[in-house]
Amino acid sequence: MSSSLALYPTAGRTRLIVVGPLPPPTHGVTISTSLVLANKLLSERFSVEHLDTSDRRTGLGNIGTWDITNVVVALRSAAALGLRLRKGPGVVYLPLSSGVSGFLRDALFIWLASIRGWKVTAHLRGGEFDEFHAAQPRLVRWWIRRMLSRVDSMAVMGRSLVHMFDGLVPAERIAVVPNGTPEIERNGHIRDPDAVLFLSNLLARKGIVEAVHAAELVVARHPAAHFRFIGSWYDDELARTLERRTAPLSDRIEFLPSVSGERKREALLSASILLFCPVLSEGHPRVVLEALAAGLPVVTTNRGAIAETVVDGESGFVLADPVPEQLADRIMLLLEDADLRDRMSSAARARYEAAFTQESADRRLADWLEGVAGHAR
Repeated sequence: MSSSLALYPTAGRTRLIVVGPLPPPTHGVTISTSLVLANKLLSERFSVEHLDTSDRRTGLGNIGTWDITNVVVALRSAAALGLRLRKGPGVVYLPLSSGVSGFLRDALFIWLASIRGWKVTAHLRGGEFDEFHAAQPRLVRWWIRRMLSRVDSMAVMGRSLVHMFDGLVPAERIAVVPNGTPEIERNGHIRDPDAVLFLSNLLARKGIVEAVHAAELVVARHPAAHFRFIGSWYDDELARTLERRTAPLSDRIEFLPSVSGERKREALLSASILLFCPVLSEGHPRVVLEALAAGLPVVTTNRGAIAETVVDGESGFVLADPVPEQLADRIMLLLEDADLRDRMSSAARARYEAAFTQESADRRLADWLEGVAGHAR
């Protein structure tokens, strides 16, 4: 649990304070913060500092909750930011939360930076802000709008997510700044033509129930098919239910713990299809980008910016909803047609190289922040 600031100012450059947590635990925001801090273009154009808002407790259950540790981390981070803001203007960059407790913390950062005359930029990496806002009481909705009015520029993950800020942020202050992902070196790995990979936290909202049902349908129709579900469980009852249900098929439907680094790369390169079928809203899921980088056709659902990333019928299949029978049909098409699988694999890799390399994402982020820095409040 830390609120330290690192990467101290470099003379002659506009100051950029990056607010956000670092792993562990590993999730979308901690990975994104790591990649922002590693962005060489930012370090060339700005004097980059980091306000670390990490909560080092393992697991995701404490994220977005009210407890004493989260409150203490938030207050310490706000105090550290307040001290830093006294030393001349610049730009503050933060990931924006779509939960009450997280937004309360972010609003404190936004308010502190704006009253000190700093430019404020926020990056929404999820896809639920409109739902979050609509669910609040009238007074809270008013307060959210007041806080957002202090943001100089708001970034979303895709064009399809701009609508979340209708009536909240003027269109001219919204930018589309999607993710990228680092290169995945393929160097000679041999794919298993019958292996389907599900690589995500094993949550109901991520479509684990529908994906397991689809897997059951596929293995009944395709004798050689096997599925690897790799990720962490956060619902013990759901884990017991699905593991018990698939026990007779345990040689063909496996549940494996979360992986990272080289083991994650091997998982991506040894499979032939990625199955990722979220039920609820998403932003720009990194696993989809990683699949494209690895040349994996993706069977997925239209959530967040996914349909802007995976070209339906070209680099994968994008379904309106995670209907198990439809998921199974698309997986069967790929398992039974090697030529189709190869074409989609090549198209997936080409899509990654054209739009979603880490270098292209770094450039988009740096150009956006430099543009904000260059305009007066």
